[in-house]
Amino acid sequence: MNPEELFKEAETLRKRSRFQEALQRYQMALKGFGPKDKEARAITLLAIADTLRMTGEYKKAIRAYQRAESVARDIGSEDLSVDASVGVGLCLRGMGRWREAMARFERAEEFYKKRRDLEGLSFVLWARAGALRCQGRASDALRILRRALRLNIRRQDIEAVGYCLNALGGASRVAGRIKDSLKYYTEANALFRDLKDTFGLAYSYCGIGNALRMMGRYRDAMRYFHKAMRLYRKIGDRVSSSYTLWSMAQTCIMLRRLKRAERYLSEAYTWFKVTGDERGKVYYLLGTAQIHLLRGEQPEAIRALKRAKRRSERFGFMLEHCHATVMMSSSGRDSTSCYRAIGVKLEFNGIPFNIP
Repeated sequence: MNPEELFKEAETLRKRSRFQEALQRYQMALKGFGPKDKEARAITLLAIADTLRMTGEYKKAIRAYQRAESVARDIGSEDLSVDASVGVGLCLRGMGRWREAMARFERAEEFYKKRRDLEGLSFVLWARAGALRCQGRASDALRILRRALRLNIRRQDIEAVGYCLNALGGASRVAGRIKDSLKYYTEANALFRDLKDTFGLAYSYCGIGNALRMMGRYRDAMRYFHKAMRLYRKIGDRVSSSYTLWSMAQTCIMLRRLKRAERYLSEAYTWFKVTGDERGKVYYLLGTAQIHLLRGEQPEAIRALKRAKRRSERFGFMLEHCHATVMMSSSGRDSTSCYRAIGVKLEFNGIPFNIP
């Protein structure tokens, strides 16, 4: 099979969320392209990097993006170079390094605007909104996601519309707009069912579960988390699996099933470490602290919360910093003002605290 055919086969596999098989075909295609096929090599390296990123292999993905960027510069392709830079930004965002990611996204946004590249622009707006959410600016993230959604509707890109809806669901939840969150995730779920997009469907299942969790519908929430986990494990997505496991742990905390919560948290933390996700590590500490507080282990809880607070300060996670601050007070003094300052409609009502 020639490299062009291998590449096409890999693309089909990736669209079906069969990431490991897609990676094998991309690697074979890359070996098949000769020294003169530089554009094809750059495009293939980008595809390899995207696939690695989707499965949480951030460091490997960054190396592949950098190789693609180097080849793109060699052939004078600014478009491919900028696409690779955005990919690096997405990896950095996934690791919680939102400041570095944001700088790349803002440069790319200016480039896509000048080129009137609506596909590139809508994608980088979605990416930038995710970095804003990581920072804790949920309201700004919602505003930019609505803009990206309008662009994708205009472009009639149904898949991109679905991912914008998923992102709107997540940003709405952390902003305290739970009904909106459930609505967006439910709409995304319907789209991804029609598209037979496994990754998007799993993402929407997890989102629906989290919205239901915030509504106190814990049994229903767990049912959706299990649906998401089955799909994530099938496609080998460690990033999304880790946050789903954390959500399952938080649900168990609300139900005071603490041993089960510990098991889910421990598994989530394993993957947070593997992917280098600094924000995930903060969420692990917040969950651990709640378990200690419910057991009356105040010193252990305070130690975990202090670590969560220091880490959130270091990486600039404003929302998670609020969570740690108000939980340390136990009484939740000034919790509303802390959240209000970053445009979030949340209020701390004691332990267990249903963290969005």
